[in-house]
Amino acid sequence: MKLKGIFPALVTPLTPDEQVDTAAMRKVVRYCLDGGVHGLVVMGSTGEFPAMTEEMRRDAIETVLDEAAGKVPVLIGCGEPGTQRTIAQVRVAAKSKADGVLVAKPYYFPLDQPAVTRHYQMVAEASELPVVMYNFPAMTKTAIAPDTLAKLAAHPNIIGVKDSSGDFIGLQRYLEVTEAIDDFSVMIGSPALTLAGFQIGAKGGILAGCSLAPKLCADVYNAFMSGDMPAAIELQKKATLITLIGGFGPNAAVIKFGLHKLGICGPTVSAPLALAAGQDEKIFAWMRRLGIDVK
Repeated sequence: MKLKGIFPALVTPLTPDEQVDTAAMRKVVRYCLDGGVHGLVVMGSTGEFPAMTEEMRRDAIETVLDEAAGKVPVLIGCGEPGTQRTIAQVRVAAKSKADGVLVAKPYYFPLDQPAVTRHYQMVAEASELPVVMYNFPAMTKTAIAPDTLAKLAAHPNIIGVKDSSGDFIGLQRYLEVTEAIDDFSVMIGSPALTLAGFQIGAKGGILAGCSLAPKLCADVYNAFMSGDMPAAIELQKKATLITLIGGFGPNAAVIKFGLHKLGICGPTVSAPLALAAGQDEKIFAWMRRLGIDVK
């Protein structure tokens, strides 16, 4: 697959007893597709993947793939504290109709760069699906160093990296060290950096918050690709506000709260995550600034 465009990191709607709400999952997928996104990610960080049982993973993945029905590429998030457990997830993913896997680094033990390299090489060798690496040092303790990325990007089964570090200089280094590698894509993880990232060579974004504002995120990319920079700049000013989400609570909880008010899914998040009470009007005001119509 060619990795490009806007991929929302989907929330995983849950019933009040914390089972996957497959009907609501379908609504989330349709809402994002209607917003014009170019791909989907299921079981990413926003999808609360560390809290999901194998049964819940299966239910979410099968539902997303069925509802997407080949309209756009779908990546399945895979990440465990160890490499062999990650490989087991990747092998399960390969039995589905997914287009690739988004693979996090092991997130319990601190890793040095040789360990990061070993992890991704072993996963890439074992995977029947293309692998997208995931740099999120705030959650995994260790960043993928640019030199490490350069080595791994040369692997024929590694097609890209999602950078959620929020470090623009680091993003630029990623682009520099992979510039000569054909068909390798650097994808932005922060909605605040999308336009600037596109301007220096990023191929798209795998974005937290995008499942609440999919059209806005897609519109930034489309305006840039069409050469309409004045429109892209104005849209980016709004998209940057998505990153204020962390001030209200966990990403998944805030997004689900917003989607609940839009009639798309319930607000339940996996324990122990929760959204603090008394923020409704603040979140509504934030959503309106994103161009989302809430009463």
